[in-house]
Amino acid sequence: MTVTVTAAPIVANIDYGISINGYTGGTSVSNVLVNDLLNGAPVNTASVTTTFVSSDNSGITLSGTSVVVAAGTPAGSHTLIYRICEILNPTNCDTALVRVPVSAAPILAVPDAGLVNGMTGGTAVTNVLSK
Repeated sequence: MTVTVTAAPIVANIDYGISINGYTGGTSVSNVLVNDLLNGAPVNTASVTTTFVSSDNSGITLSGTSVVVAAGTPAGSHTLIYRICEILNPTNCDTALVRVPVSAAPILAVPDAGLVNGMTGGTAVTNVLSK
């Protein structure tokens, strides 16, 4: 009699991150494994390895199980792909996409004030970007 044993199904599901200000950066997804399954049950982080596969922007990376947006990342709808593999059966893997919205930093123009002698002239404000 032959008994065939198969690995438990592993499913990495798409994740949707929260919007991050591209100027300051931050964490868009704190744990990509939250909605992933191993044998129909939530993934236990001790049972899998998590690997960064790719991103459409070098400022978006995977740190452990968190999706991190670096300061200076341009605004837009970005994607990251990660891979999870079962430790017990290392060839039992799946990949998933993470949607990472990055927002532009708000620009706030503040009124400037300065005094200049109208007769002699001069510079009223030396740097309008200083505020």
